Amino acid sequence: MYYLKSFIISHRINDYTMLQRIQTLYLAIVAIACILLFFFPLATYYDELHGNYKFFIYGIRSMDPEPGVLFNPYFTIPLIFMVVVSFIFTISTVFLFKNRPLQIRLCAFNGLTNIVLIMVIFFFYATKIKSMTLIEPEYNYTGMVLPLVSLLFIIFANKAIKRDEMLVKSSDRLR
Repeated sequence: MYYLKSFIISHRINDYTMLQRIQTLYLAIVAIACILLFFFPLATYYDELHGNYKFFIYGIRSMDPEPGVLFNPYFTIPLIFMVVVSFIFTISTVFLFKNRPLQIRLCAFNGLTNIVLIMVIFFFYATKIKSMTLIEPEYNYTGMVLPLVSLLFIIFANKAIKRDEMLVKSSDRLR
């Protein structure tokens, strides 16, 4: 009975120490960046003649009492979907520490999702809003940097997971 208790305790301690790896910190930063994307505007569109708009992940908000252009509330659904998918992949990657090859694949797919998110924001939404409002965008520093920070820390996490996998493989060879 004593051996069983010590085995269970050591397994819990090992699981806990696996959550304290550096990639967990990187992935936590990615998750926080995904959440913060909903609070900071990506760009502002301001012109005295054409109006004042703020571009958020969840929609385009007019700051004027009578907006010149009305945007469909479902206009930014693909952005919301990509951010939520990135958040779900990030959280699931943290808790799949026992399956490092799957972690590596999830990080790679998460990075691809973030690259697509950045490209869609810059090349589709920013230009589409510009053509509809006839206003040049002013990119807000915090909102536009968050997807880039997320992508950077996904790359760091993926490298750390690969390093752990190489370490485990080298220790298995020594046995």
